[in-house]
Amino acid sequence: MHDYRRILALVDFSESGTAVARRALKLARLGQTELAFLHLIEPDPGLDGGYPSPSGKACQRDFEQAALRRLAFMAANLGAGEAELMARYGRPRDAFANGIAAWNPDLVVAGDDPGYLGGRHDLLTLGRSTNTGKLKRILHQFMAPAGLLGGA
Repeated sequence: MHDYRRILALVDFSESGTAVARRALKLARLGQTELAFLHLIEPDPGLDGGYPSPSGKACQRDFEQAALRRLAFMAANLGAGEAELMARYGRPRDAFANGIAAWNPDLVVAGDDPGYLGGRHDLLTLGRSTNTGKLKRILHQFMAPAGLLGGA
C-alpha cells in the first residue's frame, strides 16, 4: 500500500461532505499523515441580494472567511483540530488547482469526481466516479486489511 503523507479532503457543508471529512480523518489517523479540508466556493451572483459588493476582492475574502469558520466548526465537531483548513473562491476547477498547488497532497478524498480532481495524486471518491477502475484499485488497497476503516 502507498504511504500517504498528506491527505486533502474536498468537503462541502452537506451530510455527504461531513462523511468525506470523517473518512479522510480516519485515513489520516490510520496512516499518521497530515490532513487538510478544502472547501470550494463557486461564484453565484444571486448571493449578494442583487446589490453590488464593495469590491470583488472583498466579496471573495468574506466568502472564504465565512467558509473557514464553518470548516473550523466541522473540524471541531469531528475532533480534527489538527487539520489544516482552506477555502477557495472561484471556478471550481481553478479553485481546486489552487488548493492542490498550495498543499500538494498525495491523496484527495471527495464525494464524487466532477471531472477535474485527477492529477499527480491518488483519488478516493465515496460516491459516483467517472473512473471506476482506479476507484476499485484504491478501495481494494484500503479495504484489504480486513475492513480497518469500518463505516463512514
